[in-house]
Amino acid sequence: MVTPSYTDNMFSCSEFTMNLSSLNLTPAQVELLDKGLTFIPVNNKIPLQKINECMQRNIRNLKLRDFFRDKEKHYDPTAFQNKFKNRSDWIPPTKGLTSFAIEAINNITKYTTELTKNNLCESNLGTCIKLRRIKANLTPSQTAALHQLRNNKNIIIKPADKGGAVVVMDVEKYRAEGLRQLTNPKYYQEIAAPLGQETAKDINAVIMQLYNKGIIDHKQYTYLRAEPAATPRPFYLLPKIHKARTKWPHPQQPEGRPIVSDCGSETYKICEFIDYFLQPLATLHPSYVKDTYDFLSKIRGQVIPENALLVTGDVTALYTNMQIDRSIAAVREIFAEYPDFRRPDEEIIKLLEIALTRNDFEFAGRLFLQICGTAMGKKFAPSLANIYLRNFDEKARQGHDGTPENYFRFLDDVFFTWSGTAQQLRNFENHLNTLIPGIKITLNIRHICIEFLDTLIYKQFHNNGSATLNTKVYFKPTDTHQLLHADSAHPKHTVKGILKSQLIRFKRICSTYKEYNQASSDLFQVLRLRGYNRSLYRELKYNIWHSNYSYNTDNTTKKNNNVNKVWPIINYFDNISVRLAHRSRTEINKVPVAHKYKLINAYKIHNNLKKQLCRSRFTN
Repeated sequence: MVTPSYTDNMFSCSEFTMNLSSLNLTPAQVELLDKGLTFIPVNNKIPLQKINECMQRNIRNLKLRDFFRDKEKHYDPTAFQNKFKNRSDWIPPTKGLTSFAIEAINNITKYTTELTKNNLCESNLGTCIKLRRIKANLTPSQTAALHQLRNNKNIIIKPADKGGAVVVMDVEKYRAEGLRQLTNPKYYQEIAAPLGQETAKDINAVIMQLYNKGIIDHKQYTYLRAEPAATPRPFYLLPKIHKARTKWPHPQQPEGRPIVSDCGSETYKICEFIDYFLQPLATLHPSYVKDTYDFLSKIRGQVIPENALLVTGDVTALYTNMQIDRSIAAVREIFAEYPDFRRPDEEIIKLLEIALTRNDFEFAGRLFLQICGTAMGKKFAPSLANIYLRNFDEKARQGHDGTPENYFRFLDDVFFTWSGTAQQLRNFENHLNTLIPGIKITLNIRHICIEFLDTLIYKQFHNNGSATLNTKVYFKPTDTHQLLHADSAHPKHTVKGILKSQLIRFKRICSTYKEYNQASSDLFQVLRLRGYNRSLYRELKYNIWHSNYSYNTDNTTKKNNNVNKVWPIINYFDNISVRLAHRSRTEINKVPVAHKYKLINAYKIHNNLKKQLCRSRFTN
């Protein structure tokens, strides 16, 4: 296995070289992977179909806005009546459009036809436009390396579970790790045939009940109806290279985080439906943490005794150990606590039971069924996890031989301060591990500073025997800072936006300029090797620190109601599509209805390295 990180828990340089040899990776292949999986190679052949699809989408959006120009109405996409419906493909008739819109459509169509009629060629992607005089962002050896990696059946390429590293694994060791987990009879059992037909039938019976009761309309009924998937769900692993080597199941293969991709399965849409009702309830417990900034707003500036302990906890394999019957009972309990006559409780429970008990999938040509826990690929999994641990949090906050303070939880990660003794804390840890069968938590204890999420919480001591909690940025040892490479075939403003967003994040997390400056410098030491401009970095770093960027996102993201709604003109990013985007924007801007909007060019990406090199389905 190869990773571009050399920490105490990872390979030394000599081991790295040895494993390069064992996997038969060339220096050019390693150089390519070091660019990161988000890197997009410049493509000199653009499928004509992609260009035409973008043109038709933009023209349809113009027709819709022009057709309904005098029929302004409030539309809330989060409202239940507007969700769980297939996207309409209705196109307004020409007779309902203004002359300005018709002229713009004709000009866009004519310009696209003229621009794409030359340099056509055939490829495995169909009819393409061959671009002339474009500058490649890969060397010839790296281009060859891309083809070699794509066709190499002896390796598996995945993003690391945490830290952003690209991990290359031996295919047989990856297969062995997958089967090591899947042959554990506590969590999985092998089955002879997929369950899709039976599952779809049971789902549709519940959907029919919802329709007959008038809870969903016909369009929602059509959307939610299940069809058996053509292929079983794929199971794959994200390597946990952040774990100590001594805990790996094999010296050259880390443990993998199990993921079951639910996309396109017969339960995918009902999982969306379930999550719509679970997600608002999952945030109601007092220990809930939405994200880093929410955590900062709750703990930064808190005054604690100077000898109080800083504690974090990690629930071991939370999703896998969530017992199905307890999950359903937890949802019933929260439904009873927060009744809502508009919510179809029994139907949601039935659908949840189907989704949890029929999670069958394929790995290495074999079929398995998950019999304990829920898969991370389920839409409702985070919400269900929060609900599952709700009683755990309540009992934890009550304490045992001492009471935790500043107790908060983000999914399976817990933070609190402890004013009692270390022995009392160990007793408390033992108590926590008795609260829910299968839920085990390991506490980490520090006196001065401790890491939680992407922050380092530390004490600022005072003369009166107290301390204030401050924060700064924390980089995990395996964090490779593999942000988008500056040479990637992205719009240039993307690189600036990424750098700016990182510096804003540092400003919000760090309590002092010294910490902000150090975190920024550490990041740029890596980004300068990825083509980021030093002058731009210095300018942004100065401006952001002296601007009003706060971790209080309620204040920083408040929108001005007077600002026009955004109208995105969507195209792919390449030499041809960029010209089409600018011309389309110019023509659309001539239409009176466009003056109500802020027109922007939005770009879709061509295939990046992840799409070309990583695959979720493992069939070896």
